[in-house]
Amino acid sequence: MVVGRVGDVPRALEHPAVVGLGGFAVAGVITVDGTELEDHSARGVELDELLRESGAASVLVAGPVGRDTMRVITDIALLNGCRVLAVMPSEVVAGHDPVVVWQGERPLVQLLHVRPAAVQALLKRVVDVVGALLGLAVLVPVFLTIAALLRLDSAGPTIFRHRRMGRGGRAFDCLKFRTMVEDAESQLASNTALFSLYRANNFRVPDAVDPRVTRIGRMLRRCSLDELPQLWNVLIGEMSLIGPRPVVEDELQHFAGSERLLLSMRPGMTGMWAVSGRHECAYPARAELELSYVRSWSLRADVGIAVRTLGAIASYGSTATD
Repeated sequence: MVVGRVGDVPRALEHPAVVGLGGFAVAGVITVDGTELEDHSARGVELDELLRESGAASVLVAGPVGRDTMRVITDIALLNGCRVLAVMPSEVVAGHDPVVVWQGERPLVQLLHVRPAAVQALLKRVVDVVGALLGLAVLVPVFLTIAALLRLDSAGPTIFRHRRMGRGGRAFDCLKFRTMVEDAESQLASNTALFSLYRANNFRVPDAVDPRVTRIGRMLRRCSLDELPQLWNVLIGEMSLIGPRPVVEDELQHFAGSERLLLSMRPGMTGMWAVSGRHECAYPARAELELSYVRSWSLRADVGIAVRTLGAIASYGSTATD
């Protein structure tokens, strides 16, 4: 599938990689006007439909198309299992590592490689299930202790269910130990100043100024123990041990044009955001961080995040005992 500006497409169609012996068979052409794609949704849908209908294995970018346009092209190619090639050096989206490949006797720049094989995705799921089962079994005493402390500290259920967006856009109840008073949601909705702060602070009220957080809840949040019930979400396939942070529906506006890509993976208990400063990393930097993880996902990357997460936990533990 060839994508490019009207003036660049002919040069791409004449490239030896296309007209040479053993070259590409052109499945279709999509032209874009200007240096930036003005209507991401319409052209994105068109490219997505053509790739699915034609079964094209590669997208050939005919020339400079602008950063936003290239982001749309690479995200949709990734969703359709296509590699992205460029006739000449073009915009590179964060999370992709361009390499020079040879097609025939002329070089092309590969901007995107196909995601790891299904066997790696299956292995990731196996690790999730085994890890969740072990975690739930080993942490039973911790769960019981936290539940007792919550009951003594304030009235309300032990587990708090918060609606988040999961894989494929399916909403699910993200489980946490309750860290707030029982009517926290209604307090947020009825308090205009608090709700404004919640929206302005990346859909979170800082613990230091949030009157709804309980004493035990504040302690659980500091060491992330409130998120341990999400092991159940992992076990039943709603979440993964490692992945993008689960978001509420309103947060998807920060991923404009790449919502489908974000939701193409299960959200994780930990991930790039969690090991990159967490609440200090706000939108739009957070969106780029999460999308970078999805675009370049690999088992090796997950291992790296797991090691950094364990290091952060150990560091917190040593700090807390000083």
